[in-house]
Amino acid sequence: MQTIGKYRVEKVLGRGGMGTVYQALDPVIHRKVALKTMIPGLADTPELKARFLREAQAAGGLRHRNIVTVYDLGEDRGQPYIAMEFIEGTDLEKIIQNREPLSMEWKLDVLRQVCEGLGYAHRNGIVHRDVKPANIRVTPEGEVKIMDFGIAHLQSSTMTKSGLVLGTAHYMSPEQVEGVKVDHRADIFSVGAIAYELVSYRRPFDGESITSVMFKIMREPADMTALPRTDYSPGLEAIVGRALSKSIKERYQSLEEMRDDLERLVRETAARLTAASAAPAAAATETPPRPARPPTPAPTDGELGEMQAQVAQARADGQLQRALTLSGRLRDLGAAGAGALVAEIEQAIREKEVEQLSGMALAYAADGDLDLARKIAAKVAGLAPGSAKHHDLESYLEEETARREAGALLATAQEHIALGNLEEALAAAEEALTAQPDHALAREIRERASRVLRARDRAATLTPIPTSPSDAEAARKELLDILTTLG
Repeated sequence: MQTIGKYRVEKVLGRGGMGTVYQALDPVIHRKVALKTMIPGLADTPELKARFLREAQAAGGLRHRNIVTVYDLGEDRGQPYIAMEFIEGTDLEKIIQNREPLSMEWKLDVLRQVCEGLGYAHRNGIVHRDVKPANIRVTPEGEVKIMDFGIAHLQSSTMTKSGLVLGTAHYMSPEQVEGVKVDHRADIFSVGAIAYELVSYRRPFDGESITSVMFKIMREPADMTALPRTDYSPGLEAIVGRALSKSIKERYQSLEEMRDDLERLVRETAARLTAASAAPAAAATETPPRPARPPTPAPTDGELGEMQAQVAQARADGQLQRALTLSGRLRDLGAAGAGALVAEIEQAIREKEVEQLSGMALAYAADGDLDLARKIAAKVAGLAPGSAKHHDLESYLEEETARREAGALLATAQEHIALGNLEEALAAAEEALTAQPDHALAREIRERASRVLRARDRAATLTPIPTSPSDAEAARKELLDILTTLG
């Protein structure tokens, strides 16, 4: 039986780009755990390893019924792992994908619990920054568990001051898209996006590419008219709309506020419905009942074949979002192989987004905006961590950064040479070589400046009797050569 640390692995629960989650057993206290591991190769990347470990550090200090409990953190043969509470149930992502026929009361209670758990994290100084349906699990008893604090950070941390953009695009706040420092109100926007999707089974901001999604998050309001009219309208639309406000000042300022509004909506709606049901029966029967709608017949093989052809055509035309929508309908209708088709198209969309973002990063780098290029590279890391595309992009940005640092230092060396400050020029050339060791011009400046300084030091030790005009002339020519080389 496979063991990781002290834990006995029982089965695989899931696999992802960062690693694998196992069902395992703690043999000491006979407790079932979810064991989250990191792919050993990725553990060699400091940023990815830090992100993995941050989950345990962030969630480990939180004790709340709506937040998954972290038990242990360790490393086994170079493979980091986190042992956490094992949760039976389903995540909201699957519930939304399957369009489960759930009551509005159930959905509102789930949202209330999400507000409870994240609100507790916020009160303890933790911002999640990646709140999405896949990170919210619901037990068979209806209890919510918030997971994956992998990119969470302390509100007092300066981590995001550099503009690092992290999160999942469809649920990111405008300030996350912009790449500025975020606080707990970014999570509130994400909860609003989840609320919209859970109620309507459609995303508030969607598009053919990640760039179009981000544009809508920044510029376009969510369409509240797309939410289904229910007994909770229009109050629910107002709550979701406030959570999705572009302005952080107009948004809910705490999830406790949002929770209170949800609870108030449920109470007032229940009272209104109770009062309506107590009205005289005659009033309820004035309008004759509508005839029952006949059940929708199951699609024929020909109709399924036509939908499959539409999926194939959409993919051939590059309309991946349409292909995903159509394949999702096929899956809902139980068509053979539709689930695998959905996964395949989702992967194609991710690859297309990675390609687009990588191109954007390279374009911004070429225009001289390395800060924005790095922000976009961080999005690539979120979509395809550890991928060859991300590795190549990071390598290029590192090389370009070093090249520009070396160029700036060489310009400084040139200024010092013009002023006759050879010691400072030599120091600048040395720094340039630290940034870019194979820089030929920096190496030449270092060698020539060193020779001039050595000649000057030798001349200073000579007595005044021997003439040394040749040494002085040589030093002058060497200095002119350096300036000529720099142009």
